[in-house]
Amino acid sequence: MIEVALSGGVDSVVLLHALNALREQRGIVLKAVHVHHGLNEQADEWADFCRTYCISLGVPLRVEHVTVKPNSRLGIEGEARKQRYRVFSDGLNKVVALAHHQNDQVETFMLAALRGGGLRALSAMPALRALSADVYIWRPFLAIPRAALEQYALENGLDHIEDGSNEDSAFLRNWLRNEALPMWRQRIPNIDRHIISSIQSLQNELAVLNEIVEQDYAAVCENGLFDIERWKLLSKPRRFQQLLHHAKLNNLGIPRSESVENFSRILEAAENPVGEWSLPKGKMYAYRQRLFACPNGWEQTFPWLRNEESDKGRLKDILLKNGFTLDSRLFGICEEMLEESCVIRAANTDDVIELAVGRKNVWKILQEYKVPPFVRRYWPIVTDSQNRCIAIANILVSVHYGCRNGSMVVFSKFNQFVLEPKQR
Repeated sequence: MIEVALSGGVDSVVLLHALNALREQRGIVLKAVHVHHGLNEQADEWADFCRTYCISLGVPLRVEHVTVKPNSRLGIEGEARKQRYRVFSDGLNKVVALAHHQNDQVETFMLAALRGGGLRALSAMPALRALSADVYIWRPFLAIPRAALEQYALENGLDHIEDGSNEDSAFLRNWLRNEALPMWRQRIPNIDRHIISSIQSLQNELAVLNEIVEQDYAAVCENGLFDIERWKLLSKPRRFQQLLHHAKLNNLGIPRSESVENFSRILEAAENPVGEWSLPKGKMYAYRQRLFACPNGWEQTFPWLRNEESDKGRLKDILLKNGFTLDSRLFGICEEMLEESCVIRAANTDDVIELAVGRKNVWKILQEYKVPPFVRRYWPIVTDSQNRCIAIANILVSVHYGCRNGSMVVFSKFNQFVLEPKQR
């Protein structure tokens, strides 16, 4: 299933027409999406044009309205692009086809160079890339110049819209397209061919870099967690790439180079570093030679913090509702207790749990198990109707509520935070 991003401009009109011509021959399930940014007074007319065009081809179209923040740090163009790609990544279709062509590729390279971009930016746009775990971006026109697409539209009598804002040289890309590149082409007639050749070389080098980054990451995370000691064995440039890769994999956003270098120095300076790194979409925490990635709002995914009725009731039921499992242990919660009315909530600093000898503060136990400080305030415990602690999830069961060959309450996502498990 292929969904074409249809703006109504000549490029996307040609792409949809060409794919539609191949639909029966190749067995393509074809759709289209138009993103309505609301930035131009003709935006509604453009959406209507796309509807009429898709009806004429017999292609289903969805029109998605987005809000572009005028004061975004990305700028109007960047924010509009962000919103488009948010629509493309919604998972409704596995392949989204974009009509970027060779001229766009040249402009993307030049923009990256003018903005001081590195290898990834200068590699411009790949023909195929994963946008998410379920969605791929496909650009079949990257080797075709704009003039060829315009000729195709002319020969096939294809109407299209003209966006007047493309003539506004206040936008850097428009200035490149309308003023700078035409002048450079007069001086260097083959400049486009040279740039495309450079992009191909850079993309090959980027592919090699990505292979090395993946290999290094597998070594650094051999035990399932980002191991700072293993990370320190790498060269400085490779350590830099690992921090970037870890941020990217955990959807924390792309940090500035200075930010990566500053946090890298913190990790390198201490034998057992402890630190916090703020990123565009979350934070990383260094603790006991491990690096933990936490997206913004990650704690909101914990059901027991929502104060809902699902946190109270028959223990076996509320555990299931809140994503917990029951694992067999030498000493765990008795079967009878699982039928009782209980509560799941986050541990307080004054909570205690009964042991074979005496009692102990729950937070003290979390500390003994080397649970990172940033997660302790969210740690789930089970309490009875009298607010007495029955169990600390993933860790310990009260001696008064447990038995041999009982069950441990486990929230699997928190296993990574128990850095020093003990047998009890």
